[in-house]
Amino acid sequence: MNKPTKQKAPPGAALLQRLRTMEPKSAQGLSLILLSLSALPTGSAEDKFWNGIDELLWGYKQRYEGELYELSQADRALLIKFSEFSEIGMLSDLKVAILRLIQQYLPEHFGLVDQTRLLRNIDLRVRLSNAVKFLEHYEKQPGKTGDKGVKLRPLQESDIDMVVDVNKKVGNAQFSKIFVQHQKIAQVAPGKPPTPVMNEYFIGMDALKKHVFTNVELRASGNLFNQLTITLDRLLIEAFQEVNPERKRCSINLNVESVFTRTFETFLGDADSKALTDILFEFRQANILQHFDEFEIAANLIRSRGGTIAIDAIFAETVGLVNLSKLRAAVAKVFWRPGAESMLPKQHAEIKRMQDAGVIFVIARLDDEVGIQVGQQLGITLFQGFHVDQLLKTA
Repeated sequence: MNKPTKQKAPPGAALLQRLRTMEPKSAQGLSLILLSLSALPTGSAEDKFWNGIDELLWGYKQRYEGELYELSQADRALLIKFSEFSEIGMLSDLKVAILRLIQQYLPEHFGLVDQTRLLRNIDLRVRLSNAVKFLEHYEKQPGKTGDKGVKLRPLQESDIDMVVDVNKKVGNAQFSKIFVQHQKIAQVAPGKPPTPVMNEYFIGMDALKKHVFTNVELRASGNLFNQLTITLDRLLIEAFQEVNPERKRCSINLNVESVFTRTFETFLGDADSKALTDILFEFRQANILQHFDEFEIAANLIRSRGGTIAIDAIFAETVGLVNLSKLRAAVAKVFWRPGAESMLPKQHAEIKRMQDAGVIFVIARLDDEVGIQVGQQLGITLFQGFHVDQLLKTA
């Protein structure tokens, strides 16, 4: 990616050092604004797009007398001090300006923007330690500023075949060790230490980028990316015995389409078996709405073998958009993102109605203690995310 270098912002490592040495008193009124454009095809974006992004962010830096950092090719951070009254307007203006640039220079990818990751605000007055932990975790990932840049090409059908070939070459056992990752869902009840409930298993995109797709742009690949995820679903199911040989309680995230593959047919077992007992199958809310009739068939099939259904990727704003109890979903996973701390309490009545109907709520992608506090106030005690990982390590 050819970015203009006339105004080079310091890297993420410099920001991490800045926050590590920051005194709590000096953090008063400071906010860390994280901008992520990793969902866009940065390898093929026009120079004008990045010129626009740089000019926009440098303008905000100067206007608010802040500090700008370049975390990676597609991620930026602004350290800014502003009043409570200017915060909402500033963040809204910044998001609108970014979306305008995307629509102007990358219109075909506008609908792929992940609003949960595009812009995030961390109030350092109360979340300084969380910001440090986040950046420490971030800096361990490949692709930071200073890493050798690699020009990325679009995802191709042959790349999907390559993943299948790798699996055949190394076998399910080795494939699962290299590519299959897990994250725990934990119960965090008021006044009690966190307790692991189950693992969610998935094939890590970071591992694929490191070992297979070293020069491939996975995001913004349209239907090809969807086909890749369906293939990954199949490979995960084939490796399931290696991943979870004792068949402990767990969850896996699937596409609706994956339930109708030959691999899943084998996984189901005989009609009178309960082969899917203790497995929670997560389906994204958007994927369900796209294939609603097929989802109903898939869910009934899974339940007939003892499996349980979860609706994944629900946002605080969309709680209640889909009648989960009517879908006979046992679990609802709500993504924690900026604004959820104020939006979720407004959905208390909807959440309570579904809880009374037997739906269990999980707050996922949790990265701070506030999410636990908000969740517990709503009767939610199951959580998942980076912050939960840290709590379990220190429990």
